[in-house]
Order: sequence, then structure tokens, then C-alpha cells
Amino acid sequence: MKKNAGRIYPTRWFWIALLVPVGILLSMTVQPLLALYAGERITLQTVPIDPRDPFYGDYVQLRFAIEEVDGSVVDKTLVQKMEKNPGGDRYPVYVSLRKNGRTAVVAHVSEQRPRTSLYLKGELMAIWQWENGQRRTKYAIDYQLDRYYVEEGSGLEWEKLARQGNVWADVKVKGGYGVMLELKPAQ
Repeated sequence: MKKNAGRIYPTRWFWIALLVPVGILLSMTVQPLLALYAGERITLQTVPIDPRDPFYGDYVQLRFAIEEVDGSVVDKTLVQKMEKNPGGDRYPVYVSLRKNGRTAVVAHVSEQRPRTSLYLKGELMAIWQWENGQRRTKYAIDYQLDRYYVEEGSGLEWEKLARQGNVWADVKVKGGYGVMLELKPAQ
């Protein structure tokens, strides 16, 4: 602070120290807002997990059909990389989506950003299971789109619908980032 004729004026460092945290907080809203306003709307099929949070109220914990993928859509170099390092590591990936009728489905999973505009970022994990003495590999992807808050008192109703496969989620996607818009009962 500088003094000038009895008045104290803030220095340049004061303003920098004040504006840097504000700038950081504002920058955290850019990607969700960009996805919300400029993103492409897709619909995903869901399966729930849990309907209630004592602090936040009712919500539906969701699992999407696109969270479990077959090895045929995973890039071969990524599969080889995962085979060399088995141990549950998570790999950052880009998941290219394509519209298939009413919903979006996984077209390809890679470590490279796709050229198409419809994709989500996620983390890929390999799940190895043994059946009849042979190893079977499944792949799971975490998109961080798994919780949606619903109107108080309606969580159990949404969960019941979702367990029957009767819930769809509308998501806006832009630059690999997805924002959940709403849940809808299947028609």
C-alpha cells in the first residue's frame, strides 16, 4: 500500500493477489458453460445405483451403457499398453461417439483426440475376469457423469424406472466435456 497525502492506495501487487484467485475460479466455469451453450445434445441409456444423499437430497446414481465397452472398439496400441502394465491403472482416453437411433454409442476409444466433434473424455480401466480357466477382458470408462439430483421425494421412483431400463439421460457434449441436462422416462 502506498501513502499519498494521508491516503492509502493499493499497489499493483495487491491487485494481482486479489485478481489471480478470482481469475482461477472464473476459468473453472468456462468448460461447463461452453458445453452447455455450444455443445451437441445426445441421449444416453442409464442404469442407477443409489437414490439418496442426506446432505444434498435425492439423486440418481447412474451407470451408462457406454461405460462398458468391448475390446473391439479400443485402440490396439492402447490394449497392448494395458496388457504390459496390468494392475488397474486408469488411462486418459477420448471416446468417439456416434448416434445410433435415439441414443449415442461408442464408436472408438483412443488416447488421441478424435477429429469428430462428438466425443467424451474419460478414464479407461481394464477388468480381467476368469471364466473356465480363460481370461476375459472387459473395459470400463469413467466419464464423471454419474450423479444427477432430482426433485425431493422422487429418487426412489427414478431408481425403479432406471432398474427397468426405462430412463434416458440427455447430455450436452462439447470438446470432450459433458453436462447432464435432464432425465426422461423411456417412451
